[in-house]
Amino acid sequence: MTLDRLPLAPVAPLSEATADGGYVMTVDADGWPTALGRLDSGESGLPPAVLLPAPMTVAALCTGDGLDLLALNPYGALVHDGGRTLGVLEQHTVAAHLVALAARGTLRNDIPAPLDAVLAGAYSTPVARVVCHCGLLTTLTEYDPDFPPVCAGPGPEATPHPLAVRTG
Repeated sequence: MTLDRLPLAPVAPLSEATADGGYVMTVDADGWPTALGRLDSGESGLPPAVLLPAPMTVAALCTGDGLDLLALNPYGALVHDGGRTLGVLEQHTVAAHLVALAARGTLRNDIPAPLDAVLAGAYSTPVARVVCHCGLLTTLTEYDPDFPPVCAGPGPEATPHPLAVRTG
């Protein structure tokens, strides 16, 4: 089953948000999401946006490196089809599929199979769009909170430093 076939929660740009407590996202100048959360989440700001391609299968998400990106956002991830946001794949939906896959024994520690190397059709990778405390927007394809990637900094004279996720 592909991600666009799962139940997705609606999301609105922050500029169009209402006080109903639904999901909101911020976008950059090109219209790509940079953060996802809820208006009622308090003063803590919005966590980074995780973008998942709509044609990705649930099994590919749950057994691939994209699963690590979900740790960046406690709400879930935005499902994208081209440049269009379809909705929010909530964490509890992913958790339910993880439980089902674990019960069948089909999670990451499976024995490799020849079909693991075959990508049918167009393929896009899950990404997270993270703004560092220094203000630089970075696109990540993998994330380990114990060993954050290095941020180059916002300008040519900047000093590289560990990426520190800024909310909001």
